[in-house]
Amino acid sequence: MIFGLLLLFSIVGSRLFCGWFCPGGAVQDYISGANNRCWNSKGKNLSKYIIWAVWFSFIVFLWIHNRPLKGDFLYLVNIDILYIIIYAIVMTVIYLFTLLTGKRGMCHSLCWMAPFMIIGEKLADLLHIPRFRLKAKPDDCVSCGKCSRNCPMGLSIAEMVKSGNMDSVECINCLECVDGCPKKAISFGIFR
Repeated sequence: MIFGLLLLFSIVGSRLFCGWFCPGGAVQDYISGANNRCWNSKGKNLSKYIIWAVWFSFIVFLWIHNRPLKGDFLYLVNIDILYIIIYAIVMTVIYLFTLLTGKRGMCHSLCWMAPFMIIGEKLADLLHIPRFRLKAKPDDCVSCGKCSRNCPMGLSIAEMVKSGNMDSVECINCLECVDGCPKKAISFGIFR
């Protein structure tokens, strides 16, 4: 249900969840001071779609068969404690992966929620629904590069501004580029 809501939200809100509300993103931003390398390439970004496809297929399989996972461990442990243990394991994986890879490595390579929001963005574009996005004013850009340096996703924002096309499926709409631009060459809003 949560992933369906994220998909619906992203039709208008794009990936605002990733930039503003995701607890895993907050952990990664905090750790980026320890490893500030950029972890962004097509191959690294492709792996999250493979993980998502396997994970989503498994969820659909369970839903179709309507049989919960069974095992002695699940019945011996209080379900509330189980959720806390799972959350702790996920946060530890995010923490360690980010230490190894760099800025928002988890978002680029392992995030199983990002594809839902990317599908929502693509759906909004296909149906011509206005959605939250960045807009560039290439003539105002002085090529200082602050926008690219501030981007937690390691995107080449300066090149995007110069081209006038700010759409990137990897953009999490954190607005660091907007805040850091001395000439206000980047704006945001709900546009088609």
